[in-house]
Amino acid sequence: MKHLKTIGLVLFISLAFASCKSDDDGGDDGNAGNGTLEAQVDGQNYTSIPEASRAELNTSSSVQTLAVTGGTLDSENIQMIIIGFEGEGTYQLNLTNIGTYSYLPDPGNPDPNSVVVYTTVGEGQASNGEVSISSFDGNRVLGTFSFTGYNLDDTSDTVAVTNGSFNMQVVEQ
Repeated sequence: MKHLKTIGLVLFISLAFASCKSDDDGGDDGNAGNGTLEAQVDGQNYTSIPEASRAELNTSSSVQTLAVTGGTLDSENIQMIIIGFEGEGTYQLNLTNIGTYSYLPDPGNPDPNSVVVYTTVGEGQASNGEVSISSFDGNRVLGTFSFTGYNLDDTSDTVAVTNGSFNMQVVEQ
């Protein structure tokens, strides 16, 4: 009976760890329309316009970098840069792979010095979010993301970017 309890405990713990494992295939595609990036920024809906949305793949010295960006008519922008991109999978956003949310406080005054930038580079944590690439065929990339951004001017000021998804054609540079 003692051995049966031990086996049951080991099986339970194994199942618990298996259910917490991140999805290596990048998860689901999300809800973004063709050519757009969608998310919630501190609970507010965010949808990029196709004219300000782009996915670029750059190969330099055999290292691939994927940059996904989506801007709005309200002078907001969300961007993720994955260095060492290897296709479908989940990538942590941190000091190496960066996620940003930025906005222009007064869109009528396009002074670049007034842009407010929040980034995943902050607080010395190993990860401040993740981006999951669910589909990548070299021509199109789909995925989901979420992260906490820290204001570059005041790291105690944060923004939560959640429920993010993108669906974009890839441009090679």
